[in-house]
Amino acid sequence: MAAAHPSEDEPRYEQIGRDVFDDGGAAGGHDRLGPGYRGRPDGPNGPGGPSGPGRPASEEDDGGPAPVPFRISAAAAVRAAWADAAASFAKVSFWALLAAAVAAAGMTAYLLLGWFGVQGEEKPPPVVLYLLTGGALSLAAAILGSLWGFTRGGPAALTFPVRLLTCLLRGSALAVLSVGLLLGARAVLGGPGSVEYSVDPGSGLPETPVDAIPAPPGLEFLAVLLVLFEVGVFALVGIGFRALFRARLPGAMLTVLVLCAFAVGNFAAAFMLLPGTLVTERTSIPVNVERDNSGRYLAYECIGQPVRSETVLHSEHVMWLTAGNPAVLYWALASGQVPTGGDAGWVLASLQRSTEGPVWDVACINGVPSDEVQPGFPLSVIGIAGQLGTAAAVTAAGALAGRRRART
Repeated sequence: MAAAHPSEDEPRYEQIGRDVFDDGGAAGGHDRLGPGYRGRPDGPNGPGGPSGPGRPASEEDDGGPAPVPFRISAAAAVRAAWADAAASFAKVSFWALLAAAVAAAGMTAYLLLGWFGVQGEEKPPPVVLYLLTGGALSLAAAILGSLWGFTRGGPAALTFPVRLLTCLLRGSALAVLSVGLLLGARAVLGGPGSVEYSVDPGSGLPETPVDAIPAPPGLEFLAVLLVLFEVGVFALVGIGFRALFRARLPGAMLTVLVLCAFAVGNFAAAFMLLPGTLVTERTSIPVNVERDNSGRYLAYECIGQPVRSETVLHSEHVMWLTAGNPAVLYWALASGQVPTGGDAGWVLASLQRSTEGPVWDVACINGVPSDEVQPGFPLSVIGIAGQLGTAAAVTAAGALAGRRRART
C-alpha cells in the first residue's frame, strides 16, 4: 500500500533523524552542520555525538589553541632566557660593561669617602668604605637592570617572563663580580693586623671592633641578594615602559626619569623638605629614664603637664622618601650587622630610626611616655614595597598596552 500523504490542511513537522543529525547513520549530518561542527559519526554517545568530546566548538571551547601545561611553558621560557643570556656571556663587550660598572662603583665609594673628609685621616675606617661600595653596587645594578630591561623589551606582553629571567641571569654575573670587589676591599682594608676580633665574655661570640668590617659573609651575601633584586625590579620598569609605547623614545625617557627619581630625586626631595619639619613642641618632665650607649632614650615616663618648649625635627614626615633609593636600602638592611658604637654604626642606626620621629631623642613630647609611642615602620620595608609597587604598576600598564595593540 502506498504511504499516505498528509493533506494540505494538516500541520507539517520538520524531519529529524539520520539525514539531519549525525546519529551514526550513513547519511549523517556532519557536513550539513557546517564547518563549526567538530564531531565524528560515532553515534549519539560517541566522541562525535552530542554528549561526546566532539560537540560543536561553541559548546566546547573558544576555538583557540589548546592550553600548554605550565611545566612545558616554564621549561621553554627558561631555555629561551638561557639562550639569550648565554649569547651575552660570550661577548667581550658584555663583560667589559660589567667590569666598568663594578669599577665605577668602587671609585665612586672612594671619592665619596674623600668628599666627606674621612680620607684626610691616617687610614679610612674600613667599614665606611665597605658600606659605600655596597651602596654604589646597588645603584649600578639598578642602572644596568633598567638598561637591560628596556633593550630586551618590546610591544608583545607575552614574553615578559622570558625577558625578566634573561635580565636576572645577566644580573647573576654582576653579582659575582660585585662579591669579588667586596672581597678584594676586605682583603685590602681588613688585612692582618688591622682588624682584630675579640670575644664577648657574656655570649662567647666574636665581637666586631668599632669601625671594622663585620665578619663574613653577612654583607657579601646581602650585596648578592640586593644586586639581583635591583636588577629584577628595574628590569621590569624598563620592560614595562618599552611595551607601553610603540616608539622607543617616550619609553626611554620615562625609564630614565623613574631611575633618576629612585637614585637621586628621592634623596634630593627629602633633604630639601627636611628643614620644614623643624617645629616647636610642648614637653613634660621625663623620669625613670633609660638610655643606650649613644645617649638615645630607650624608655622613660612623664610627669606633670607639657609646659616646656623643645625644638624637634619630625624626620618621619619626609625620610620615607629616601627608602626606595637602592643605596639607602642596602644601608638600612646592613644596619643590623654593623656595631653601633662607631660613627658608621651610629649613622646607619639613625637612618633606620628616621621613620620613628624625634620621640627617642626628645622625651615626653606632648606628655606621651615611651610605652605609648607608636613604633615606626622599618625603612627597609618601605623601600622594598615602594620599588615593587612601582615595578608592578609599570609592568601592568605595559602588558595591557601590548594586549590592546595585539587585538587591534
